[in-house]
Amino acid sequence: MFHHIQTPIHSHLQELRNLVKNLGRNGGQISPSVYDTAQLLRLYPPCQGSNAGLDWVAAQQQADGGWGNPETPIARHVPTLAAVLALHTLRRDRASQERVKAGLAFLRSQADQWADVHYDLLPIAVEMILPCLIDEASRVGLHLDRSPYRWLFQVKAKKQQLLTKIQIAPATAPMHSWEALGNHAPLKLLDRPNSIGHSPAATAQWLKSTQGHPELAAERAAAEKYLLNAAAATGVDIPGVVPYVWPITGFEITYAPFALLHADLLHHPALADLLKPLLAWHDANQTELGMSSGFHFAPDVDVTALSAVFRQAIGQPFSVETILRFQNGDHFCTYPHELNPSVFSNAHAVYALTKAGHRTPAAEQYLKERQLANGRWMSDKWHTSWIYTTAEVIYALAQCDAVAEIHKAGVALLNAQKPDGSWGSSSHSTRAETSVALMALRTLQKGACGLQLDAPIVRGTQWLCAHADIAHQPEQLWLGKELYSPYRVDRVYELSALLAFESEREEVIA
Repeated sequence: MFHHIQTPIHSHLQELRNLVKNLGRNGGQISPSVYDTAQLLRLYPPCQGSNAGLDWVAAQQQADGGWGNPETPIARHVPTLAAVLALHTLRRDRASQERVKAGLAFLRSQADQWADVHYDLLPIAVEMILPCLIDEASRVGLHLDRSPYRWLFQVKAKKQQLLTKIQIAPATAPMHSWEALGNHAPLKLLDRPNSIGHSPAATAQWLKSTQGHPELAAERAAAEKYLLNAAAATGVDIPGVVPYVWPITGFEITYAPFALLHADLLHHPALADLLKPLLAWHDANQTELGMSSGFHFAPDVDVTALSAVFRQAIGQPFSVETILRFQNGDHFCTYPHELNPSVFSNAHAVYALTKAGHRTPAAEQYLKERQLANGRWMSDKWHTSWIYTTAEVIYALAQCDAVAEIHKAGVALLNAQKPDGSWGSSSHSTRAETSVALMALRTLQKGACGLQLDAPIVRGTQWLCAHADIAHQPEQLWLGKELYSPYRVDRVYELSALLAFESEREEVIA
């Protein structure tokens, strides 16, 4: 239709079309996880053996001895200790043991940061997983002083007490960290994808726990198949190398259209024939209680709200009650029984409800009160970048006439732009954060916020254009049990930002 035109905008549009066409396919695409891979290799290695996977784990170690991105130190302890345990258990050669020593030295040097850490910055289930790993390390002769982690053990005890009051069932949020719950009875706990909580690590623990139970042979075979499918989602093609979560069907089919919407691309002629199949994906994943980020997992307010936004944008009905059921006082909880709410999720709930004409003053105030003095909203339990959180709140409050807060947030974004035109919440520029910042500024520009945005937007777009098509490593800014990248969603955001501004300069022949 337009693929014969060899200009960047048409190349980007064709790539975007292919991505949108494949949203949700094969459970989504996501980066590999050191933690889940190390746990799988130690607990239930693939039939091909653990060597190739251990080589991959070893190669991820950083120069300081730890695993994970040095820019996000609090997210490094879980993958580091899991990697140390796997190497210590499965390899006795000198090089591997030196890696173990370096990993332990890293953990000991960084332990004090747990004495003063904001709860909202914690990786998913770290309060369950890290104490479990520390205890496991002690059992195999790797001693770590527990005292710096005293607060974390206290939080674990509090959560365990809370979990005694609810029934833990398949496809519920607690199952995602089942490997750390301490109750590994060989029960029939598999969900629709034949996993334990959409978690490769939890599924590996279940497979280990159910060895010697012939009555579960069919379920075990299905769980083994799940691990193979999860590994395929990483694109790494190494036996046993898996992501931290899979599938991410609901996440892909809701977050990507949200980016398209803010770039005014959702109704682009080149994507028009893809909206009906995308709606079919939403219908297949929707229940009367909402939608999950996976596939028939526990519904959460985040993707439930974004699905509602998509439905409204294409003229399809939805019930605000599916969002309101998550309301808890002055805010929305992502999942029932969570210990700390998410600004990210609340922004999406407020956005969806306001678009539907249903104002929630308490939740709007909840968002406003969490704006920092410098105009930012801090990074969230689901994402490590304050730029991303701030952008999502801008989208929500822009619907609520929150002029002062929006102006202050715009100033924060402008002040954070680097001299080369890019953005990055750490010392490094990233395509993902630059894309998100540009999209937020575009929203402010359309709302006549009173800020001078033209020049910053031009400089940011120029930087993004210069870096968008260069072969690169995925930028892992999303926060799960460790940092990760949802490949398709991140790329849709980049392409949406590019096309939003390119299309204003060049006429697209569709």
